[in-house]
Amino acid sequence: MTYTFKLARRLAVSRAFGMLPALLLFAGCAGGDATSPENSPIDLPESGIYAWQPRESTPVALLVSPSSVTVETNQLLQVRARGRNRAGDDVAAPVTWSTTGGTILPDGRFSAASVGTYQVTGSTLTSDGPTMVKTSTITVVRRQAKVKAIAVTPGSATLSTGVSQTFAAIGKLASGDTVPIGVSWAAGGGAIDAGGLYVAGDTVGTFKVIATKDASTLADTVSVTIAAPPSDSTPPAPEPAPAPVLAQVTVVPATATLAPNTTKQFSAFGRTTAGDSVAVNVAFQATGGTISSGGLFNAGSTAGTFRLIATAGALADTSTITITAPLGSATYGVPFGPWAAWGDVTTLKANTEVFTASIGGVSADNILARIDAARTKRVKLFIAMTGGAHDNYMSTINGVYQFDIAKWKAKMNTFNTAAIKTAVAGAIADGTIVGNSVMDEPQVAGGGFDGNTWGPSGTLTKARVDSLCGYVKSIFPTLPAGVVHRHDIFEPTKSYRVCDFLVSQYSTPLGSVTTFRDGGLAMAQRDGMAIAFSMNLINGGTEDRDGTWDCTGAGGLGGASPKCRMTAQQVRDYGLVLGPAGCGFTMWQYDSNFMSRLDNQDAFKDVAARLATASSKTCRRQ
Repeated sequence: MTYTFKLARRLAVSRAFGMLPALLLFAGCAGGDATSPENSPIDLPESGIYAWQPRESTPVALLVSPSSVTVETNQLLQVRARGRNRAGDDVAAPVTWSTTGGTILPDGRFSAASVGTYQVTGSTLTSDGPTMVKTSTITVVRRQAKVKAIAVTPGSATLSTGVSQTFAAIGKLASGDTVPIGVSWAAGGGAIDAGGLYVAGDTVGTFKVIATKDASTLADTVSVTIAAPPSDSTPPAPEPAPAPVLAQVTVVPATATLAPNTTKQFSAFGRTTAGDSVAVNVAFQATGGTISSGGLFNAGSTAGTFRLIATAGALADTSTITITAPLGSATYGVPFGPWAAWGDVTTLKANTEVFTASIGGVSADNILARIDAARTKRVKLFIAMTGGAHDNYMSTINGVYQFDIAKWKAKMNTFNTAAIKTAVAGAIADGTIVGNSVMDEPQVAGGGFDGNTWGPSGTLTKARVDSLCGYVKSIFPTLPAGVVHRHDIFEPTKSYRVCDFLVSQYSTPLGSVTTFRDGGLAMAQRDGMAIAFSMNLINGGTEDRDGTWDCTGAGGLGGASPKCRMTAQQVRDYGLVLGPAGCGFTMWQYDSNFMSRLDNQDAFKDVAARLATASSKTCRRQ
């Protein structure tokens, strides 16, 4: 029984005794303290007179809020406690907190860095002396960064004053799957705790319950209608249906992919509690660019995934914006492109617009033009100053046809000019040049494919390749120097000490792409060097070993039986695993037929979009 109700009853009784003036005089003299909830009237039935005494302030029961809740890792949760005295009134309850996991502060603030289910316990002394405890169950889930929307259930509720309703929120991924998430709750017309338990207040009307994730970037809103409780003696009058009110805001489109410095028009509409679509005035805000009050988004120059938010009062909706830089840029995630993508020194070959890097050989005659063209097109360069056919660097030495380091150094020396050294230093500083490969496949020996050999086995070693990287650095001290070969086949137990990076190429017959990636990363970490990954488009698909070399179901015939080209799905799957892991992602090699296929182009776009948002890494030894 509330104090107001008790006082009203006593006033009614006092009128029967003719004591109302005296009672009012007493209340007036007592001032604010007389009506304080810390005092309660008690009956003296023998005389019909009422006296006042302090309310019992020691709790006989303890309540903890929320009783159960789901939060995300490192999400701060306020756990609260209150006591109840013998009269059923709320009273202060000094609480000592403890938890089975995570951290809880003396004021009840809880957080946990690890997923799991934890028990948070509050304890306090009762009026009878023994310690009383109450426990809240907190489920901690992994923070969900890829949630595109959240949904609150139930979608609406009608409650009488003082009646409670528990709401829940789930996250929705782009695939349509749902995941558990932690949210912050807010509500009108009543009170809601951190676990979604809503208690209707005394005011009749329609109000909103709002669940928000990640500092208001994602939100969902549902309506709560609070109806007056029925009278004790007369049935309630029929209530008119509440007028439809705005219940939801929707942004159109929900996702968009833009090139840098381009525009996209967004709009928003509302939906009422009756399900009707209506015009709505919203305030737009966005990251990754600027947006006008009318919803026109101007993309910035930085690639990545960003958010646009439309807000109308307590309602909000978001759209995901992906900005992809054409042909890459110095700030673009992981550089990506095929070997020999250049046509001449100023243009790229057909169907290469999606790529962010050009990879291939250069000469002293064209390197300056290629650096200038790369800057204009915002393309990054993997270069090979000493690339080309192995025969360019072979001689008969002591009667054996083998690698001739003198020829290799002579080619390298053609770049040792003041103009080239200045241009290369500038291109390294602004991110245009990623690195220089000193040699391709040093493990090939003893009569390789199509004469691709460096001489007898043992002609080249990691120590000798290290000397080539050292020679490059003597001319270009800031230029990352590396080598191209699979990480697992050329002296895998030995380490490079000078070379900065390794480009390791994957093909389907090598087995699990994830195992291949992890092996390369482990070797690079062991040797203190960087790694870039590659995949063999032309000969790296599923091999055709059924007796008829037709590569049915594959991406087409490879260079020789049983080699087949990769399929578009293999390009997509391998690229998404290997690409983000390294300091660059290359492909062997540019082929006009392969590049012109629409399914392959779609796969390249998917990989490029992922690499656009991947963390950029240096190809320099750490």
